[in-house]
Amino acid sequence: MVRWGLLLDNPAWHGEYKPMELLATVDGTRESAEAQLRELVRLYRPSDPTKPKRTRIYRTVDGWALICDGPLGQSFAYRFMVCELEWDSEPADGPGTV
Repeated sequence: MVRWGLLLDNPAWHGEYKPMELLATVDGTRESAEAQLRELVRLYRPSDPTKPKRTRIYRTVDGWALICDGPLGQSFAYRFMVCELEWDSEPADGPGTV
């Protein structure tokens, strides 16, 4: 069975690096992984901006992009991706398995 990672690529802000986050893993089809990620994107409330004026969600080749406009005119772009797991150093039933 194929395992998919649902990833969030956070924007850097004021030169501060924010690492990519593994939101969840899904075993099954790409379509089921995309359906779960689609729901996560719709429910996601980013920490920046704290009071968004406008939020847009775009479909991309491998997931979605969520763009939030802040009250001072700045935009924050969050990239959500569905990625197929090709290799893992731990067995499938090891620690961290969902």
